[in-house]
Amino acid sequence: MRLAGKTAALALLCACGNLSNEDIAFLEAIPQNQQLHVNLPQGSTSQNLCAIGLADLYANAKSTGDSLNAGVDAILGLVDAIRRVTPTSRDDDSRTWGPFPDHDHPGVQIQAVMFRELDATLTPWRWTFTISASRPPGGWLPILEGEFFRAEASSGIGRITLHFENSATLQINKATDPTFPLRVFYDRSSDPRTVSLDLTSGVNAFGLVSYDYGFAGYADGHGQLDYAFPDPKSGCTIEVTTFFNAQGAGRDVFRARCGTVILGDVNQCWDAGGCLTYVNDPFALTAACNGIAPCVLGNPASCPAGL
Repeated sequence: MRLAGKTAALALLCACGNLSNEDIAFLEAIPQNQQLHVNLPQGSTSQNLCAIGLADLYANAKSTGDSLNAGVDAILGLVDAIRRVTPTSRDDDSRTWGPFPDHDHPGVQIQAVMFRELDATLTPWRWTFTISASRPPGGWLPILEGEFFRAEASSGIGRITLHFENSATLQINKATDPTFPLRVFYDRSSDPRTVSLDLTSGVNAFGLVSYDYGFAGYADGHGQLDYAFPDPKSGCTIEVTTFFNAQGAGRDVFRARCGTVILGDVNQCWDAGGCLTYVNDPFALTAACNGIAPCVLGNPASCPAGL
């Protein structure tokens, strides 16, 4: 995400100053990275010996959550640079930053524009935000687009699209960047708060396989994560739905997608120490089954209640 850091440096060099209350109101509608993070309980580290085996899928869920958070941070890094910067121009219902020259890409201009819409009571209800780039005499291409509802992101709903295909067209991308749009959807208006990272438009990004990743986090600490990862041994993609409580215990349902063949469903449960307590695996995809199918280990009564 070379563009994120360089846009940040550019903006901070070009337009520093004081923000008005109205400027702040515009920026409050844009989510900050921690508001879109996947938060999974770490669980207990005191339990070292597992009777059945380790809950590898939950450990994988936590590493996947870290990768999703890194993706969100990279996307919102493009936005964070303007939070303390005075807009270049203001209208009643819009703010513009730039255009500025991109010193790391000669001949490229960058600008950010934000609009708001008011309802009948003059309360902001919808905001649009765009960071665009151009190589004059060519036109502007959106690098990031956002649409946000409600006055503040902390209780709002929205979507953000990062246009890797346009940064590639403008030759301001990295060789390792994907070449397809990446979309984030979020809803913080109720319990649970939800975040979706849609990577289905291409092969992979941020080290994640193509999948529509979804997270739901409840106020009491329990939640759900839908994710996928490649299995290097079989060459299949493992698709998982994980449910967990605030202490880190939980259960999952997963399947293996092997080309046109789907093996599933496999059910597992684990405790807060990360130890498997129950396995029902018709295909012996779980390491603790030692290749013997069908495989039933532990007691289903050990699964956490309410998940």
